[in-house]
Amino acid sequence: MKLTRRIVSLLAVAALCLTPVAALAADYPSKPVKIIVPFAAGGAADITTRLAAKVAEKYLGQPITVENRPGGGGATGYQEVARSRPDGYTLSEVGPSVVIAPLTRKTPFKTESFTPIVNMVYEPETLACLTSRFKTWEELVEYSKANPNAIKVSVSGAMASDHLAILRVMKKTGLQWVVVPTNGSSQAMTSMLGGHVDLTTVSPSELSEQVRAGDVTYLLTLASKRLVEFPNVPIATEKGVDVVDGPWRGIVAPKGTPDEIIARIEYVFLKAFNDPEFTETYTKAGLPADMWMNRKDFTEMFEQQQKDIAAVVAEVEAGKARK
Repeated sequence: MKLTRRIVSLLAVAALCLTPVAALAADYPSKPVKIIVPFAAGGAADITTRLAAKVAEKYLGQPITVENRPGGGGATGYQEVARSRPDGYTLSEVGPSVVIAPLTRKTPFKTESFTPIVNMVYEPETLACLTSRFKTWEELVEYSKANPNAIKVSVSGAMASDHLAILRVMKKTGLQWVVVPTNGSSQAMTSMLGGHVDLTTVSPSELSEQVRAGDVTYLLTLASKRLVEFPNVPIATEKGVDVVDGPWRGIVAPKGTPDEIIARIEYVFLKAFNDPEFTETYTKAGLPADMWMNRKDFTEMFEQQQKDIAAVVAEVEAGKARK
């Protein structure tokens, strides 16, 4: 009898613990949802998220606000979301930096602090410069060989994904450039546009208007095939540079967010990705509208990225140790 009562009591306590979560999931969403972009306004992460969120909120039934939290190569924003209540009302845009940061320095979060939901887009790293500086990849290579360490390249942050991509290009080509880390892709682009550095690496959408206006030239893209939006830009492998690299941008929730809420958010974004408005706005912004992933595929890619980036970081660190 006492054992029976104990079991009943334990079940009652368990039910009480589960009830708030079940109720929370059933009522979700009852207020606006916030997505933190851990980079400055105007960059690719910001543009990608705002355009997707605008369409997704039609299916969510509540507004989706996008707030920028730049700093620390993404760490400031990631930390805020990782510490947020796992109730589906605070989400984060993520890219390779969410994997790179914990591998390269001490951070108040881990990659495992988040639950992947969907990936919005994948874009290859692309080398850009003022058209008045260089017009072709060959011109850049010729100048770089004749003037070692004369070329300055801005990147979004030290050991950020574009930094690692540039290091890989330099290793494959033997070219010697000076890498200039900045605080986000927006600042990296501004440095190049202002003539403070010679090159920067961007996602194709970020400077698409300037390229079409003739002010900026895309010299080389680290894509696996030529870009539909910019078919005249050569890919690295065509020039003997065996590097394929580029950022992905997804949506995650704090670890511990109920599966029912994760599923609801996934459903909303998948509806958005299949909406003609999404295709139109992404295409107009120079973004590929068919490079999104559902939760399953994104989770698999997310986990693979942890392995791949860890290998690149280890190689960089090993190189430093040998010097």
